[in-house]
Parts: sequence; C-alpha cells; structure tokens
Amino acid sequence: MKSYKELYVQAKKSKTTRQLTPDFIKWEKKGQQIIGAYISQNPVTSRLGGTPYNQYIFETDEGRVKFSLGRSADSEFAETFARGVVYAITYDGKDDISGGRRVNRFSIEEIGVSDQVDDTEQKADADDSQEHQK
Repeated sequence: MKSYKELYVQAKKSKTTRQLTPDFIKWEKKGQQIIGAYISQNPVTSRLGGTPYNQYIFETDEGRVKFSLGRSADSEFAETFARGVVYAITYDGKDDISGGRRVNRFSIEEIGVSDQVDDTEQKADADDSQEHQK
C-alpha cells in the first residue's frame, strides 16, 4: 500500500491533481469579467469590523477564483446563484450613493448549467434534494 505522500508524488507526475485553492480576483477595471460555474459562497467580516459580506467561489476556464461583490450586490444577487450554473459577471464600475459612500455595480447574466461540476458533488446535491421532498 502506498503512503499518501507517494500517492501525491505519483499524481503530480501524472498531472492528475486538481488545484482547489482559488485565486483572489479584485474588481479594478470597468468591463472586467468573470465567466464560470458557481461553486459556493461564504460570509466574511473585514478586520475593520462592520457588516459581513459574501466571498464567492467560481470555477472558470483559468481555474478556481474567489471574489466579493460588495454588500449592495450581495443583497441583489446572492440568493440568485445556483451551484453548477454558469454566469457571466461584468464589473460596471462604482456609483456614488448617499453619505459619500460608493458601491460596486455589476451586470450578471445566467448562461446555463455546467457539465464541468464534479458528478459526485451533483449526486450529493440531488440526494439531499430528494430527501427534502420525502
């Protein structure tokens, strides 16, 4: 029986490992875009305190990425995203709002269901769904 380290070395040599650590994307330029399948979201609180916001993880052609949209966009879109569905998210820049605050603006388009999401993850989601229907 091979050790875990030996399995890892073998997988690296055969290039069968899959990077799960996402790259962080910062929205900087109007028109910047991410196209990929929604994986998950997690609440994050900045060290400056304040209200939590979501950090999203998507699978893209370039690999996994994570990013935040901002609290304003969270309230518009967070409940819209469905696991395994492909979206195009385009950064439309910042808008000034009352109190001297600024918010990020996005255009989000749903493209369709991805066949790239791991079958075991989809099966687990389907099993959970069937349990709730009973």
